[in-house]
Amino acid sequence: MAKEHLPIYQIQDFEAKSRQDRYFYVSSLSDHLQEHLFIRRPHKHDFYIILFVTQGKGTHTIDFKSYGVGPGAVFFLTPGQVHSWELSSDAEGLIIFFTQEFYTKAYPHRMLFDFPFFNALLYNPVLQISDTQQDALRPILQLLQQEYRQAGQMRDVALSRYLDILLIELTRIFRPDEAMKGNFGKDLALLQQLERLIDLHYREHQPVAFYAERLHVTPKHLNDVCRNALGKTTKDLIQYRTLLEAQRLLVHADLTSSQIAAELGYFDNTYFFRFFKKQLGCTPEQFRAANK
Repeated sequence: MAKEHLPIYQIQDFEAKSRQDRYFYVSSLSDHLQEHLFIRRPHKHDFYIILFVTQGKGTHTIDFKSYGVGPGAVFFLTPGQVHSWELSSDAEGLIIFFTQEFYTKAYPHRMLFDFPFFNALLYNPVLQISDTQQDALRPILQLLQQEYRQAGQMRDVALSRYLDILLIELTRIFRPDEAMKGNFGKDLALLQQLERLIDLHYREHQPVAFYAERLHVTPKHLNDVCRNALGKTTKDLIQYRTLLEAQRLLVHADLTSSQIAAELGYFDNTYFFRFFKKQLGCTPEQFRAANK
């Protein structure tokens, strides 16, 4: 396996003085930035993140894509994504960390990736909400912060309930891009299952039929759903996941391009280099040099 230079933080890294079994964290953005200076550089987390921005500006880079930061922006990150930010000195907002384990204690039959904004392959990780929507969310966020600070009786139960209400309200606000409207709703479950399968098997370079069979649909139906919802084919999604991992390894792992090719299941280096250049317009080493 690849040895990464990239730090992978756990929630405990942000609560060194508190008990070590905590799987939930909430803080104002300004306090978080001041107290944890080590997060300025690119890094990963092994938990989920929601970031609400209420003030300031800057950029937030997630898996090599940069997004504008400003009031009303809400960012969603899933475990394993690489991110960093450059924020103005007056940046303010609220940042929330939580794990699947924390959520599952209260809702054992539900998964966080069932919420559409935690499908990194399907959606952009940022949502712009209006002043009215911010006002509607504010009481929930205030209750969440109050409960977190108090450490009262049945604290984790209350936190999980407020978190679930927040996730439900965000789901109601969430609106996909224009290209993802129409019949997307009924096909969301299929696409979510596809994303999880791709994440498990992208190194194996399985054909589209492999995924279709496991999802109990025909390859044509799977391709039609992907095209109608995302404007991409199933093969495009598989290639995107492979390319993303290649980018991560090139920048953050101590491996040669040939070793990365092997790590990703390409035992013909030439084929991997052609694939990479076709997708990004540069060689793996050129990409590495530009992003170091």
